[in-house]
Amino acid sequence: MSGHPRAQHRAHPPAVPRSPFTLSSFPHASSLRPPSPRMPLPAALTVLAAMLCASLPGGAAAQPAAPIAQVERQFDISAGPLAQALNAYATQAGVTLSFDARQVHGLSSAGLRGAYGVDAGFARLLQGSGLRAVSTGAGTYGLQPVPRESGNATELPVVEVSGASISGSFGDERGYIAADSISATKTVSSIRDTPASVSVVTRQQIDDQGAQTVSQALRYTAGVVPEARPGRYDYPNIRGFGSPGGADANFVGLMDGLRLPKGVYYIAPSIDPYMLDRVEILRGPASVLYGSVNPGGAINLVSKRPTVDPLHEIEVQYGSYDRKQVAADFGGALNESGTLSYRLTGVAHDAGTQIDHAKDERYSISPAITWAPDADTRFTVLGNYQHDPSAGAFSYLPARGTVHDSPWGRFSTRFSEDDPDVSRSDREQSSIGYEFEHRFNDTWTVRQNLRYMHARYNYRSVFQTGWAGDQPLLDRMTIGSRESLDGIALDNQAQVKFDTGAVKHTALVGLDYRHNRADARLGYGEAPALNVLDPVYGLPIADPPYDNYSKQTLRQLGLYAQDQVRWGKWVGLFGLRHDWVDADTVSSVVGSGVTTRSPQKDEATSWRAGLVYLFDNGLAPYLNYSTSFEPVLGTDFHGQPFKPTKGKQYEAGVKYQPQGLRSSVTASVFQITQANVKTADPDPTHPYASIQTGEVRSRGLELEGKLAITDQLSVLASYTLLDTRNTRSTTAQDKWPYGVPRQMASGWVDYTVAEGPLAGVGMGAGVRYVGDSYGNADNTLKVSSYTLVDAALRYDLQRLDPRLKGAQVAVNVSNLFDRKFVASCWDDNSCFYGPRRNVIATLRYRW
Repeated sequence: MSGHPRAQHRAHPPAVPRSPFTLSSFPHASSLRPPSPRMPLPAALTVLAAMLCASLPGGAAAQPAAPIAQVERQFDISAGPLAQALNAYATQAGVTLSFDARQVHGLSSAGLRGAYGVDAGFARLLQGSGLRAVSTGAGTYGLQPVPRESGNATELPVVEVSGASISGSFGDERGYIAADSISATKTVSSIRDTPASVSVVTRQQIDDQGAQTVSQALRYTAGVVPEARPGRYDYPNIRGFGSPGGADANFVGLMDGLRLPKGVYYIAPSIDPYMLDRVEILRGPASVLYGSVNPGGAINLVSKRPTVDPLHEIEVQYGSYDRKQVAADFGGALNESGTLSYRLTGVAHDAGTQIDHAKDERYSISPAITWAPDADTRFTVLGNYQHDPSAGAFSYLPARGTVHDSPWGRFSTRFSEDDPDVSRSDREQSSIGYEFEHRFNDTWTVRQNLRYMHARYNYRSVFQTGWAGDQPLLDRMTIGSRESLDGIALDNQAQVKFDTGAVKHTALVGLDYRHNRADARLGYGEAPALNVLDPVYGLPIADPPYDNYSKQTLRQLGLYAQDQVRWGKWVGLFGLRHDWVDADTVSSVVGSGVTTRSPQKDEATSWRAGLVYLFDNGLAPYLNYSTSFEPVLGTDFHGQPFKPTKGKQYEAGVKYQPQGLRSSVTASVFQITQANVKTADPDPTHPYASIQTGEVRSRGLELEGKLAITDQLSVLASYTLLDTRNTRSTTAQDKWPYGVPRQMASGWVDYTVAEGPLAGVGMGAGVRYVGDSYGNADNTLKVSSYTLVDAALRYDLQRLDPRLKGAQVAVNVSNLFDRKFVASCWDDNSCFYGPRRNVIATLRYRW
């Protein structure tokens, strides 16, 4: 919403004198972006004043000279970053406001609407910020800290719960550090003020680290194993839950706060990270807001949205495995008033992979449009179409030959047991939805968010089933699936802000609904064994028969209520939800005449409570308790419907944001217990069935820090210690779930040279450590730890020639030293090599 020209309602609009200066008259004019020529003159001068404020060291917002009216006048200031709100207010009030930008760093404003005198308006706008406006002369103001009641120390400014929607602006976000998030509360809320463990991967971090998938964007996040099974899906394992390839695999579940649908077997949405503005990670159960969510946590993908400020970006890439990519991102106002704005983002790439004969090809486009007729109403339409004609590799190999030696050595990371004449992985998905918000007054706001998604997937391959005795032969079979899914997600919200004495409330009541339908035809067939010493491809192999049909339907209705309360330095978060789930699974074998139907009806109540205390020195200790509820579709080998999983978490932690530094540090300890966990059936006569083993308990410690030491130097660091066990099971008592490491650690340092002959050069380096994990249910297979190094180098081409302003070249290298390693296994015949060294060169131009 920054720089959005709103339709202003003024009782006595101040006169705006015609300026005798041109843009070139001002110092550093070449670095300023002129207002859009379609803007009306007052709006153009407002935007110009805001840009000048941002470019001056003191953050001065120079406003047209006008006498200060002692009478009240009408104001209409949108919620958003405090600096933006103050500049808009000074413009409408006809006063001059000067302040140091550091005074308002990271602070947000709920906006201002109504009739106020100048001083009263300043007081209302700055309420809860720890700042006050002080007159320094006729028509001029400055900002000062609010004195504490005792002593001479001043209060540390805090961010109030703003209650903005996802369609509104996030607060201050510079570099790798975000001030707030939406995933933990469904309102844009300060991360420090939220009694839960929340991380944000910003757009700049995605760009600087060269992430090509959502999983890669999560590499430096505490508590998350993002690439336990590399390939065509994003399988984040969070706090020990969501083992890759297992029945409880945790696909990325949220996008823009709405659940993404999931299919019967292999179909699941995949979102390109270029389409995203940020990735938010909420650790721990989130059922109180989203219904059925994995108890380890939720990943929320936040789409790029329309912007009124002109936005133009084109980038081209070339890299390892002959990767070629082109991407573009455009946005801006569609009319002079700025009430209509758009965003059009697209990406296309074609590449090989580290596995022979496997390709990675994608074409994706995301159009979006926003209508904001006034400061209180916003309607945004979000669309996406994506086609992956070749959706990457899906290969897995036996432990003997990957984790352990075989008599014939170890497999190359390029080895494929598949056959290129049979293999197919064609995925297509499309979605359309909207986000609507209307604020009636300072108390009431309503929202409605909706998305419909359709996807189809045509998958066929040859896969190995183990060694053929003592011969260098892999037994193989064929598999094929043709799947489709349709999903509707709807979320209605009503928000009310009120006070009860000294306690401030932001209450949220919601009713959400989702309806998913997934169809699949699956088949297995025969394939000849493959000699690993002399593999021969292109043999005549018949297609699988596609004789197993399944249809799953799920309808879920959830009613929830939440209250964010603030009393002095105490902030509480309380929520309650009840879900009703109606599911149905129909299975049949073509030609058998037998159809099995398994209806399921479940309902459950989930809740959470959290409390945080905000110390003046930046410390914020917190406690929370939360529960989860997740329906499990399908039946076991004997046709019995699965029970819903239920989980609970105890968590304690402390957040730290030292005064004067842009930083975010979180330390937390937790225990999560989940019952009715679905895992692979250990009975060898049931190779494709699943069971519910009983109970899994995960205990852990997480440390995560993001620090901007200077404007040029940023540091990321994380550490995770996990103890995850099956605490009740007839087959894996006291065993670890496969693919869950005991320890993880990472660190990333990024530095940009500001002066001297290397000015404009940016450098980044990172280290990732993933500890040992078990590779099967009975813990007899152990996968070794590994350490990887990443690097980045970029250069601002404007330093070579001013005519190249906005152009940047970058090179990103992951696994710099080309370490060969096994990422994880989930049984003795299902192990996955991790990504080898990958180099990507990017040329980006923004204007």
